[in-house]
Amino acid sequence: MTLIKACLLQLVLLSFIPQGHAQQLDVLDRILDDFTLYSELPREVAFVHLNKSVFIKGENLGFKAYVLDKGAKKPSLETRNLYCVLADSNDRMIKSQMVRITGGVGQGVFELDSLFHTGKYTFKAYTNWMRNFSEANYFQQSIDLLDPETHPTLPVTPQPADLEVQILPEGGHAVAGLPAVYGIIIKDTGGFGVPGVEGHITDGSGIEITRFKVNPFGIGRIGLTPDKGTLYFAHFRYGNREHRIPFPPAQPEGVGLRLTEVNDKVAIELNARFRDPSWAETPFFLTIHNGDNLKGIPVSFRDGLEQLKVFPKEDLYPGMNVFTLFDPTGKPLLERLFFNPLGLAFHENVVAYPSPAGDSLDIRLGIPGLQPGTFNSLSVSILPAGSQSNRSHHNLGSYTLLQPYVRGPIQNAGYYFQEGSAVKRRELDDLLLTQGWSSYDWNTVFNHPPRYRFDFEKGVSYTVGFNARSSDAFYIFPTFNNPSQLLELEPGQEEFTVENFYPLEGEKLALTEIRGNLKSSPAGAYVHFKPAGVPRMDSHKATLLPNRLGPRFAAIEVPPVSFENLKRLQMLDEVVVSEVRRIQRLEQLRDRSPGRVDIFAKDDPRRMMFLDAYLSGRGYRVIEGLGTLDILAGNPNSPSNPRPIVYLDGVLLTDFDLLWRFRLDIVDYIEINPTGIGSGIYGGGGVIRIVTNPAMARDPLATKAFQSYAIPLVFGQKKQFYTPVYSSYSSDFFRAFGTLGWVPDLQADPTGAIAFKAKPHGVEALELYVEGIINGNEFVSSRVLLETKAP
Repeated sequence: MTLIKACLLQLVLLSFIPQGHAQQLDVLDRILDDFTLYSELPREVAFVHLNKSVFIKGENLGFKAYVLDKGAKKPSLETRNLYCVLADSNDRMIKSQMVRITGGVGQGVFELDSLFHTGKYTFKAYTNWMRNFSEANYFQQSIDLLDPETHPTLPVTPQPADLEVQILPEGGHAVAGLPAVYGIIIKDTGGFGVPGVEGHITDGSGIEITRFKVNPFGIGRIGLTPDKGTLYFAHFRYGNREHRIPFPPAQPEGVGLRLTEVNDKVAIELNARFRDPSWAETPFFLTIHNGDNLKGIPVSFRDGLEQLKVFPKEDLYPGMNVFTLFDPTGKPLLERLFFNPLGLAFHENVVAYPSPAGDSLDIRLGIPGLQPGTFNSLSVSILPAGSQSNRSHHNLGSYTLLQPYVRGPIQNAGYYFQEGSAVKRRELDDLLLTQGWSSYDWNTVFNHPPRYRFDFEKGVSYTVGFNARSSDAFYIFPTFNNPSQLLELEPGQEEFTVENFYPLEGEKLALTEIRGNLKSSPAGAYVHFKPAGVPRMDSHKATLLPNRLGPRFAAIEVPPVSFENLKRLQMLDEVVVSEVRRIQRLEQLRDRSPGRVDIFAKDDPRRMMFLDAYLSGRGYRVIEGLGTLDILAGNPNSPSNPRPIVYLDGVLLTDFDLLWRFRLDIVDYIEINPTGIGSGIYGGGGVIRIVTNPAMARDPLATKAFQSYAIPLVFGQKKQFYTPVYSSYSSDFFRAFGTLGWVPDLQADPTGAIAFKAKPHGVEALELYVEGIINGNEFVSSRVLLETKAP
């Protein structure tokens, strides 16, 4: 992290400060130094796009994860492991999955199976690195699940009758006799704003001073100059009840703050009142930070108790700016959050172009400003128009740019990052006015900087040690994401470690010890894996605003839904499609190879053979002893060099003993080029290329020459998301809860086109919820209404 200090600070301020107070500049230096230490370790922030947030037991929950560098606001290139967890209302982990993050994105599917029952659950996503910090940079979202076998309707959340009302002076406190702005929040006890409430403000004698009205989220602002010793009250009527809420008392002295946005500038007005005149002679300090960098200037009231500081937006940080005023001793007095959209790009005007394709639609997305060839990654949830099953309060922009900086939950935060109008910018600033202090605790900044305890994780690492061994050479079998390896220990080395290992569900680690004239067997080997389990994240640093399911849900009866036959068909379909693709790929190898390619399909009887018998049938003479094996060409091109060149998973073998009793049930294909063309003088015996099948390597290895080890924590497979088949696509149940598709991994082609398929099942209109990143660091969050039939 680099420290950025304002140019004004570099002009060193002696003109502001008498010589006798020059030592006060040490206070600002200390603040800057402490913040530098606090922010030295880079931060990540995660957002997960769920296909919806209200589910029926048996459905799939599809998700796309975005992990960003919090400071740069770009996809993180550091972390590769993201932990995704479904927890119940008691914070017990029901399901978990380690998702591989590549280029800042990853995806997965949870099956909501027999482990789940009607109720509320929380989806959490975090990296190991996030555990180093006190800030809530992880992701969490509430979801609702219904088990129709036990509950015919989804339990609704009754709206509480009681209210929670807060009246907060801008910056933290108001000073008597000085103009102030107050934010007012009117919410029910469930945390949701009460919209449209109107009221008035009176002084202690009941005289009306001004009036107010809150917005749809229960938020408003009030301008007032409080008199010393005067009490003020907010009056409004709600639920047939009159409410009278007292204002917090104004301070007899101190500093008040007001922030004003004027076109391309932000003005901070500071008004002071001091009983002790010496306070006006001593500099205060105004800092601005974004959680990553901090800059600051001194503020002197020597020449006047009204000070105006104007900042061009281009000099502020893109995104959140936290203004803090410190007194001369370095104690924080006032704080105000401001969101600066300059330097950020948001794309909400996504257009969908459908065209018929049988019973489906080919849908092409148009995003103005998309630059082909730049990084882009998108996800799309397809729901029937009017669906109530997507209740998320956030989109990608709001969760990564807004939520980490505030203390509490934000109702419908994505609203502020759609259709960036002047009205929404004012409403966002009203929200920030009422937030008070940011999520950054200055006591923590000054006294408890984060410690480096948890690593950026890049896959799984494992260490192999030995109680006894007879060789220094080892062969590690490949997995789907990792090639095979030949490792040789140095003299005196008793163990070896392999990093950047990306095992998938069902895979095992398989290795063998390569010996001389003895049978290969890694007897005495033990393996330690890291990570070995899903770490727990303290997710109570930020409160979670749940979905609110209103009374209309109680009227929708949900029929029992059976997914069993669908699951069997889906599993069969996955196996068939996977095998067909594999055979097609290997047949292409035959076209490119100068030799012969034998493909070992799953039903190939040769899979029960050993390699020596197979090679003997291909014209090679195999000489086999106890634990030894040699291969000679029956009709070599060079009589002086009858041994073939042999590659095992791309590794050139200098000793063929590794292939002793080598079974073919772990082989994908074998390519034999008897001429050895292109291999020089060493290819007189031809070239043999053996490629093992990672899918087979997931099964226990039958040959005793190898040893396999269960891996305690693996990455989730990239699974197909299956859309349920509904008995009716016109029922109230389907319109409220149904889903028509989930496309988690969309990229633009070289022309900039983004295309996918959807089956509308006769539904006249679809809603597409689009999230993602284009052009490397620009945010896409859009709800697209798509008519499927011509009028």
